[in-house]
Formats: sequence, structure tokens, C-alpha cells
Amino acid sequence: MERITFENRNCSVARSVDVLGDWWNLLIIRELLWGAAKFDEFQRNLEISKGILSKRLKLLQEHNIVVKKNVGIGTEYALTEKGRDVHVIIIAMLQWGDKWNPLPEGAPLIPINRKTGETLAPVQLVDINGEPLGLENLGLRPGPGADDSTHERLDKLRKPLRSVPRQTANHVSECADAHTRERPLRESQKDESQ
Repeated sequence: MERITFENRNCSVARSVDVLGDWWNLLIIRELLWGAAKFDEFQRNLEISKGILSKRLKLLQEHNIVVKKNVGIGTEYALTEKGRDVHVIIIAMLQWGDKWNPLPEGAPLIPINRKTGETLAPVQLVDINGEPLGLENLGLRPGPGADDSTHERLDKLRKPLRSVPRQTANHVSECADAHTRERPLRESQKDESQ
């Protein structure tokens, strides 16, 4: 069966899932973050077959997340800067799993600050000024890469949303209204307005 790809989607989440969505890819990156570097370490720690591990490492190399290096007579793998940036996702998933899918005995790992020994606060969103941001205040506006379909989807957000509380729906609607006022007319709209 041919693998479906999202690499051409006008959605950063879909394109990220295209690379990171396979559970083995995230677990290999986790192993690299925790210090594993050799093929046999990944295989032993993850209990993964050689064939699957080889394919996943190759895919991670193709996407410049992992590099393969010759070290002495062996080979080691390391994360690139792009790969190291996944640490925030891994920690957020670890914290989410401990909160919403915990082991009866408690968390198997507790992330800490190596310098101070203090545990990490839960990963959360903050705006550019450092203000914490909850879901009720999260809005969207089109970025420079937004295509017509993304603009249309954001336009639809101005309509009341059924799956979120009314206050959140109103805020999303306000954000969508603001985005409509901010953005210039697309070429197709210019033709319609003339």
C-alpha cells in the first residue's frame, strides 16, 4: 500500500504529522534526546525490528532531523538542530501522558532542569510578550503562506462554533473579523469587487 503524504498541504500541522506522525519516529527522536546514538541501542530500547528501524532512520535523515556519522569503526546517529527542536513536543507529550494517561504507580520519568534539579513547569503557550495563553484566548490569522482554502476556512470561523463554549466562539469570531479587516483582497476578490 502506498503511503499517503501531506507534504503539499497548506497546513503546518499536517506537514509535521507527515514526518512525526508515525509513533516510531517520535520514539526514535525521544531515544536520541535521552542519549541513545547507536542502531542496536534503538533496537534494544524500543524493541523494534531492524527493517522498521532502518526505514524510520532513513526517513528522519531525508527530512534532516537525524544525521548519521561514522565514529571509529561504527556508526552513530545524532539530532540536527531541526531534530533537537522536537524536544518541546516530546516533553509536552510526556506531561500530557502523565496527566491524562498515567501509570497507577505514577510518572516513570520527571523532566528536570539539569542546573537546578527543579522539575519543569507544564508546557504552555505564551504570547510574544510572555503572557500565558489559554485555549479560550487562542486565535488564528492567516500567515504569509496561507492559500485561498486557508483564507476560506478562517472566514468560516467567524460563524458561531458549535463545539466550543459561546465565549470562545465569540472570541474566535472576533479574531476572524479582525483578520478579515487586516488582510488585503486576494486577486479573485478584486475581480468580484469591480
